[in-house]
Amino acid sequence: ACGFFLTRRLGGQLAASIREAVKAREEQQKVNIRLQEEITERQQAQEALAKTRDELELRVKERTSDLAAANEMLQTEVEERSAIQDALHEEKELLTVTLHSIGDAVVTTDLKGRIVIMNPVAEELTGWSWTDAVGRPLEEVFKIINEESGKPYPNPVDKVLALGKVVTLANHTALIAKDGRRRIIADSGAPIIENDNMRGVVLVFRDITNKQQLENELIKSQKLESVGVLAGGIAHDFNNILTAILGTINMAQRQEAVKGDETLNSLLATSEQAVFRATSLTQQLLTFAKGGSPVKKMASLPETIKESTDFILRGSAIKANYLIPANLWPLEIDTGQISQVIHNLIVNAQNAMPEGGIINIKCQNFEQDGTVPGLADGPFIKTVVTDNGPGIEPEIIDRVFDPYFTSKTEGNGLGLAVCHSIIKKHNGCITVKSTPGQGTTFIFYLPATPGKPIVQQEKTGDALDAGNKSGRIIVMDDEVIILELAASMLSMAGFKVKTTLNGEQAIALYSHSLAEGRAADLLIMDLTIPGGMGGREAAQEILRLNPAARIIVSSGYSNDPVMANYQDYGFRAAIAKPYRQQDLCKVVQKVLRS
Repeated sequence: ACGFFLTRRLGGQLAASIREAVKAREEQQKVNIRLQEEITERQQAQEALAKTRDELELRVKERTSDLAAANEMLQTEVEERSAIQDALHEEKELLTVTLHSIGDAVVTTDLKGRIVIMNPVAEELTGWSWTDAVGRPLEEVFKIINEESGKPYPNPVDKVLALGKVVTLANHTALIAKDGRRRIIADSGAPIIENDNMRGVVLVFRDITNKQQLENELIKSQKLESVGVLAGGIAHDFNNILTAILGTINMAQRQEAVKGDETLNSLLATSEQAVFRATSLTQQLLTFAKGGSPVKKMASLPETIKESTDFILRGSAIKANYLIPANLWPLEIDTGQISQVIHNLIVNAQNAMPEGGIINIKCQNFEQDGTVPGLADGPFIKTVVTDNGPGIEPEIIDRVFDPYFTSKTEGNGLGLAVCHSIIKKHNGCITVKSTPGQGTTFIFYLPATPGKPIVQQEKTGDALDAGNKSGRIIVMDDEVIILELAASMLSMAGFKVKTTLNGEQAIALYSHSLAEGRAADLLIMDLTIPGGMGGREAAQEILRLNPAARIIVSSGYSNDPVMANYQDYGFRAAIAKPYRQQDLCKVVQKVLRS
């Protein structure tokens, strides 16, 4: 029983164990199935993940490729834009350099006429800076008027915008700068076109003030030259006539029957003064003659100025103030002609101030370096003559140097024209400035010779020298009356005189005297013989015969280069017609003593 019980008990336990084992196995199988399912699911998930990863990597690669391509395109675009910006910057710099380098003024505006760009030349001429002018209407900065009438000119931009083509300014256009300064300008305006559309207007203009002054100076010179042709044509004949008249008067004054007759002496003195006045007028005309040269010598300009000015103003209500430095350079001038310049300028100022006033005369050393138009570089003396009269009207100021132009009821209109011609022939220039109501200023420049000494000239009176009054003289002139008059003057002084009408006869007469061993001591020869040999050619032949021959040249054309530089042509002296007996004899005696 015990065994059965034990067996049964053991069998029960075994069965229970088996059941438990079976159950455990079934549970394990379930676990394994679940594990297998989880593994399968994990594998599937991993496969899906791997697939997703691959797809993602592919997408990333594709996107990266797209981004790389886009980045490359962007980089290319950046580089292109940078290149464009560099090109634009270079173009802008080139435009700026060009605008700064160009010699003309340039202004651009928009379609409303407002200023956009100005170059430095435009800034200088208008007086406006670019920063101040930008955005302003053109007419506020670019003010133009008619130089002669003073009336405003229309805005050129409006004309360009209306016509759509290039336009130019009218002649005599003056630009009024911000400070009121006037400049004569020439300009043109053109539309700025881009893609067939007008974007604005560009104005290009330049200062032609100096050019205009030079052109005006040329016109004046041409006018004076035309007068010079007339002057040169009449000078010889007119002065021959005056020589005959003056010489006859002078000889009559020396007659014993006349010396005690006060009435006759007075009449002769009046006639003599009239001849001097006619001579002065002829001399003024001769300053225009083409080829006429000043007879220059070293001189002191202050002395010439003061002597002429003080003489004219003596006893008048006008005072002269001199501002002349002690170190003023010497110069080489024709003192007679420069005295005439001062005389004419002072008389002009005196006429402008009939009630009295002040004339200021200032001299200074001046080194020309291109600042004065029409004047060569070098040392000059600048002289400024200013009065406080009523001034000269703008519409006539450009004509004051014209021959025969005058705004006065008296006078012949030659005074200032003579000044212009004399200064010009001294290689200088003269200008005038005037504001109505504020007086007139004349400025002239004369070449200076720094360091060259001034030789004081010996002053002589009218009395005849009591020295050598003997000798044989040949006189050659084409005018019989002058020959007779000269012969009488010299004979009265004690000389033996022979006369001849032309150079060929003079050569023959001198050659004959030379062959006889009684050569003439002196020859006086007229420079110009119409239709025959004149003094210049005859002198050369005579000097070939005898290099020691003494020859004096005489002419009614006192400004002829031969008269001015007679030594260069073999003459010992020169005497201008008309002359008096004492004038002739002084020159003769001086040459005979040499």
